[in-house]
Amino acid sequence: MAKKDLFKIKIRYNKDIKRKGIRKMNKHIEKAKELRNATPMVHNCAQTIMEVYADDLGINKELANHLGCNFGGGMKCGSVCGAITSGLMILGAKGIDSPAKVNQFIKTISNNHHGLINCADLLKENAKNGGQKKPHCDGMIQEVIELIDQMEKEND
Repeated sequence: MAKKDLFKIKIRYNKDIKRKGIRKMNKHIEKAKELRNATPMVHNCAQTIMEVYADDLGINKELANHLGCNFGGGMKCGSVCGAITSGLMILGAKGIDSPAKVNQFIKTISNNHHGLINCADLLKENAKNGGQKKPHCDGMIQEVIELIDQMEKEND
């Protein structure tokens, strides 16, 4: 197959994705899934997000993991979700730090979860609805990554 034909296929594929509302998985989400599906899983929610953005921030993965280690599980005590907390750290590191943007970030996530942002409350609500912890936390990680990337695009 000629290079020109491959290019046409790629263009048609991208148009199909847009038309059907299918989104390509972004590199941050792919990396997060890879980290969370590793055996044994050693990354909490905050560490996952920190490591996913480490290269973007110019820090090494080890430092990213150390920065996020105490924020998983809502700072290890059920407080604000570690995915949310690390998301705020990433936004700040990327220069997105206005009170309006920070409040938009928190409000968006809160609205998606019945007003909840604390880890213990989110997990309790999830369990009440028959959910399991890991898929819930993986979903929170993906939601935060998507919101970070969206806000970064809007900020450019």
